[in-house]
Amino acid sequence: MKKYGIMGGTFNPIHLAHLYIAYEAKEQLNLDKVIFMPAGNPPHKKDTIIDAKFRYEMVRRAIEGYEGFEINSYEIEKNGYSYTYETLNVLKEVNLKLYFIAGADSLMDIEKWKNTKEVLNNCTFVVFNRGEFNRETLKSQKEYLENKYQAEIVLLDIMSIDISSTIIRKRIKEEKRVDFFLPNKVLEYINYNNLYRGTN
Repeated sequence: MKKYGIMGGTFNPIHLAHLYIAYEAKEQLNLDKVIFMPAGNPPHKKDTIIDAKFRYEMVRRAIEGYEGFEINSYEIEKNGYSYTYETLNVLKEVNLKLYFIAGADSLMDIEKWKNTKEVLNNCTFVVFNRGEFNRETLKSQKEYLENKYQAEIVLLDIMSIDISSTIIRKRIKEEKRVDFFLPNKVLEYINYNNLYRGTN
């Protein structure tokens, strides 16, 4: 059976922590590939998101050279809001196991998602923690959700790298250096297209 990871997000912009998390998930879970899925029109983020064509291109450039990393434009190309349960249904195949890679905040808030049960029943939910929550809190939530939804949830063992797209956008607007946080090809693309100069 093949095992595909799905790394969703607005990627506004994609940064080095995203790549590190995807790599660790691929290695620790022995995934055949990790599919980066830039969000088109996420229902919970309506402001400060630049056009999807820019975010898609930044992800494409960022993952060049990483074996087993791919990009998928499904959520960008579909009309309307992007919901995880729909994406999982589209990607679902016979003899394929899906691993949805998400932050610890997603684990804590997943019962606010649309069709929570369908999400958790159609994938293994893989969680990374950037230090927002202690491990006992996450383990408690994991056990609660696994029991309630007959779900399979994995807590990824990674280093905490506190890089956020919000901070990167803010620093660009303030004309501060961000090359420590971004792949070179992404930074070149941001500069060439003059992105984030007028937004947070």
